Amino acid sequence: MKSATPGTPSRIPISPIASEEEREQALRDYKVTIEYKHLKSHAPGGVYLIPSMDNLRRFFGIIFVRRGPYTNGIFKFQLHLPTKYNDVNMWPE
Repeated sequence: MKSATPGTPSRIPISPIASEEEREQALRDYKVTIEYKHLKSHAPGGVYLIPSMDNLRRFFGIIFVRRGPYTNGIFKFQLHLPTKYNDVNMWPE
């Protein structure tokens, strides 16, 4: 393909078809969003989780303990999901 203007690089057409690996990753990412949506309405009382603004696979959480030996305890945590999360034998870190 020739460029219309001298000095302007020609555009190389990019195939709209994603590779199999890209499709599988997109499906795993979609499953993470579905799980998060479900968790928001079904989380145990006192447990809150929000996704990172820059990484779909990183979450920040906080637990407010209401009963037991840790009553009034507040515990912060981070949850990291591996890239292959939602595959066989893959668990959060």
